[in-house]
Amino acid sequence: MTQPDFLPVRDLDSRAIRHLPKRGGVSTGDVDVDAQLNEVAQKICGRHDVAVVKRLLGAALDAAAGNIDEHDLEMMSRTLDEMLAADKMFLPYRNVRKITCFGSARIKEDDPAYQQARQFAQLAAKQGYMIITGGGPGIMQACNEGATEHFSFGLNITLPYEQRANHVVEGSEKMMNFYYFYTRKLNFLKQTDALVAFPGGFGTMDEIYECITLMQTGKSTLFPIVLLDPPGDTFWGRWEHFIRKELLAAGLISLEEMSLLYVSKSPEDALSVIERFYSCFHSYYFSGELVSIRTTRELSDKTLDWIRETFSDLIPKADLVQLGRDENDPEPRLVQLPRLRFTLRLGNYARLRELIDTINDD
Repeated sequence: MTQPDFLPVRDLDSRAIRHLPKRGGVSTGDVDVDAQLNEVAQKICGRHDVAVVKRLLGAALDAAAGNIDEHDLEMMSRTLDEMLAADKMFLPYRNVRKITCFGSARIKEDDPAYQQARQFAQLAAKQGYMIITGGGPGIMQACNEGATEHFSFGLNITLPYEQRANHVVEGSEKMMNFYYFYTRKLNFLKQTDALVAFPGGFGTMDEIYECITLMQTGKSTLFPIVLLDPPGDTFWGRWEHFIRKELLAAGLISLEEMSLLYVSKSPEDALSVIERFYSCFHSYYFSGELVSIRTTRELSDKTLDWIRETFSDLIPKADLVQLGRDENDPEPRLVQLPRLRFTLRLGNYARLRELIDTINDD
């Protein structure tokens, strides 16, 4: 893999939908306090938007002045602390592509799935990817061992019973203990460029279903979700059969949404799926209902015609164009990349994933 010079922020806050109502003003109701709030925001905001800094400070003051329980106030404070600590930990590596790996903490070292997880992470690290795990035992330890500490992140969770980080990430500057599952899960997805799942229990299933839901609803940037079956087993194959038989057949999901998932049989195949996803596609961003898909090279006229014909359901205004660059790109360091731009029919993000596959097949 050729590491890009710069990667855009992974979108998990649905910034694409600009017409949603914004949070109200930041007035505390006290003129003097408002003036001090504005002064502090101006002083500390640095390169950031002053309005955003004021909303952060204003929210803290609103909470402190309100009648909410002390426990709720502590929960807000700890949540913000964890989000900030995680962002600081990942910041030096934000432009390195990463793969989040999920799987059971109960799988032992002599299990074929353990050996397979270690092999996958080793292959990925050799290609320049960094590996994000839950930092615990089982599959998490196997992936960290394969990647080595140098290419590993561990997002551990504090539980009522003792759970230590595995020996690879324990004491590492790239390991963090989370108190809340939701801030931990947020960072699994916020920081990654792909997800690979190995056999696991309720926790693994919870993480997979949430990731699919976020993509299905457009709340997460699209990236590959690969489910890796252990040698001689069909753990994910049986799970996919259940999805098709019970959910797809009943009309509870659409056929296109199955394209968000890929069941793999080998570490080499799993990694090739991820590599393929970024072979021409780079990233995308929204401006209202217009989507701009950045690519690493210009597409052929033949491919453009194929897209216009095959994805007419996704491009309702038939306004697909290819641009050489965009001076209004929200990421100034990416203005030079070629891109496709069109009005997107919002709602069918699985079809957008299929379009990305077509771009990579150019």
